[in-house]
Amino acid sequence: MLAKISKPLVANIQAASRDIIVVATILSGLELRVRPSGSTTWVFRYRIDGGHQQRLRLGRFPGLSVAQASELALLAAADVSKGIDVRERQKEARAAAARERVSTVGKFIEEQYQPWAKTHLHTWEFQIRHIKTDFATWLEKPMTSIDEPLIEKWRAERKDAGIQPVTINRKLQRLHAVLAKAVDRKIILRHPFAGLKPLKCDRTGRIRFLNEEQENQLRRSLIAREQEHRAERDRYIEHCRVRGMRLLATRKEEYTDHLRPIVLLAFNTGLRRGEIFHLKWKDVNLKTKWLTVVGTTSKNRQTRQVPLNIEAIHVLEGWRRQVGKVTLAAYVFPGAGEKRLTAITTAWRGVRESAALEDFHFHDLRHHFASRLVQSGVDLNTVRELLGHADITMVLRYAHLAPDGLALAVEKVARPAASLEKTSLRLCGAYHESDASRSAPSI
Repeated sequence: MLAKISKPLVANIQAASRDIIVVATILSGLELRVRPSGSTTWVFRYRIDGGHQQRLRLGRFPGLSVAQASELALLAAADVSKGIDVRERQKEARAAAARERVSTVGKFIEEQYQPWAKTHLHTWEFQIRHIKTDFATWLEKPMTSIDEPLIEKWRAERKDAGIQPVTINRKLQRLHAVLAKAVDRKIILRHPFAGLKPLKCDRTGRIRFLNEEQENQLRRSLIAREQEHRAERDRYIEHCRVRGMRLLATRKEEYTDHLRPIVLLAFNTGLRRGEIFHLKWKDVNLKTKWLTVVGTTSKNRQTRQVPLNIEAIHVLEGWRRQVGKVTLAAYVFPGAGEKRLTAITTAWRGVRESAALEDFHFHDLRHHFASRLVQSGVDLNTVRELLGHADITMVLRYAHLAPDGLALAVEKVARPAASLEKTSLRLCGAYHESDASRSAPSI
């Protein structure tokens, strides 16, 4: 409806079942919109050069009074008369305010990147923790101040400190992802890594696997640890017997805890530690001899089927008997309170040290599994499928572990020794004949 917009009119207007729009008769373009919910909003309508009608939201009443709304409408009308799109200018101002609010690396991570990472990154806590640690001195820097010289200086300092290029590249990749998201959301206009090349490094990387004796040492160490557990229980039972205390049962189960079955399962399947921790009984089919790594728990978010060999089946069957009745939704190796297991660091370190294995981490069990496959003649694409890699690039690092195959390939282009000798003599004869013809006088 058309009306002279005044303070009494606005204060006494009542909401209805439909929107009420009051159009100012004196100040062209100013409107008051009253929603059925009772919210009252000031709007300025305008056109630029006969184009489509645009609507600029000025604010709400009573936060924005009649006089203030009229003043804003007059200013907007003056700008429109100059050809300025006031709605676009308002959008730009809001975007600038948003950029200013999250202008530093730390603020952007907290307010925008972390909420996104929680939804899209399986290891978001790990990634963000490392970003904040590796770039602690950059968190208060405006993102626009991060440039190539700053990054080059950071890399040089890490190289001087003895950090390997592959590790430096990995740390920068995490920050690269943060800044890429800032570019997507127009917080910064250009990615500071745009012209930066990663440091050259050994693509094969570190591959640590065990020889037969070392594997036996690790297996013996796992069994010795459990024997010590049983001995400790026996000593405690004797301690209680002497003092007339309630006696515990002796430990007769196959495994005293989850460490040995976890390690043996990693030996025989190549599963990552996190994939083992997330494994549930519904993912294990002992009849068909397969287990399923669910996509939501794998590194590349892809579900894969992993066959179980004889030892893996024996381990899982024995562990299933030992834990007793369980639901399909239960974790195969539960932690405290039947929740997901989160760490085996202390127990694993003890076993590794007992086996005298230097520079051998739990993830190296995965390398060991892949290495055994390649050394047994399994093709790299099959190894890729078993490990759950998206492409064969990561598996190429194991190619050199098949020396017999490489030697056979080289031998295929070699000639027999007898043939080589005949060829050599023939070539020598041809040389002498040619040499004699060159030295003979022409007729």
